[in-house]
Amino acid sequence: MFDYLKETFMQNALLLGVALSISAAFLSPYLVLNNKALIADGMSHISFTGIIIGLLFSDQPLYFAIPFAILTSILITFLTQSKTMQGDVAIGVVSVFSLALGFIIINASTGFNRSIEQMLVGNILTVTTSEVIISIILMFFIMAFVLLLYRPLLSLTYDLDYARFTGVKTSILNYLLSSLTALFIVIGVRTIGILLISAYIIFPALISSQIAKSFKNTLLIGVGLSVITIIFGLLLSYHLDWPSSSTIVVVYTLFFVVAFIIG
Repeated sequence: MFDYLKETFMQNALLLGVALSISAAFLSPYLVLNNKALIADGMSHISFTGIIIGLLFSDQPLYFAIPFAILTSILITFLTQSKTMQGDVAIGVVSVFSLALGFIIINASTGFNRSIEQMLVGNILTVTTSEVIISIILMFFIMAFVLLLYRPLLSLTYDLDYARFTGVKTSILNYLLSSLTALFIVIGVRTIGILLISAYIIFPALISSQIAKSFKNTLLIGVGLSVITIIFGLLLSYHLDWPSSSTIVVVYTLFFVVAFIIG
C-alpha cells in the first residue's frame, strides 16, 4: 500500500504536505474561531499577484511574493482595526484588487510563460528539496509562535475585551497572526494551488471543533487530523491517479461530514 513512498518525489511531497498541514492546523483555530477564515482565501488571491510580479523579475518569485503578501496582510489588518471597513469587506476589496492587478500584469507582459492553470490548482508532486526545507522551517516557526503566545492568542480569539483588559497587545498579535498566515499562503500556494490552499487553514479547526471539548483539544485534534489527511490524500491520489491537492481537499471534506454527524 505504501510502496509509493519509495519514490523520491513522493517523499518530498509527503514531507512538504505534512509540514504545511501542521503549520495550517496551528493557525486554524485562531482564524476560524475568530471569524477570520476568509483571510486565508483572500491572501491566496493576493499571493497570486505577488508571485506573478516575482516571476517577471526573478527565478525566485518568493523574494517578491513574501514581502508583497505580508505588506498586504498588514494593510488588511490596519483597515479592519481602524474600523474603516469590516474585516470581510477589507479582505474582499484588497484581494479582488490584487487578483485583478495580477491578471492585468499577465496580459500586459510578453515574457510570461507560466501555466495559469497550474498556479490555480498547484502540483505538490513537483516540489523541490529547497521548498521542503523552507516549509519545515516555517512549521517550526509557526509552532513556536503559537506555543509561546498560547494564552494571549486564546484571549484574543474568545474575548477581545478581556485580552485588552489584561494587557495583551492585541494589535501586535493581530498583525503577527496575519503576517504568518500570509507567509504560509505564499510558501504553500505554488504546490497546493491558489484555489485550494485556504482549505488547509479552514478545515482543521472546522472539523475538530465538531468533536473537541476544549480549545486545546481542538488544536491537537486538528494537527493530528491534518497529518492523517495528507497521508491518506496522497495515497489515494497516487493509486487512483487523481490530482493530489484536489484529493486532499476531498478527504478533508469527508472527514468534516463524519465529524459533523458525530458532533
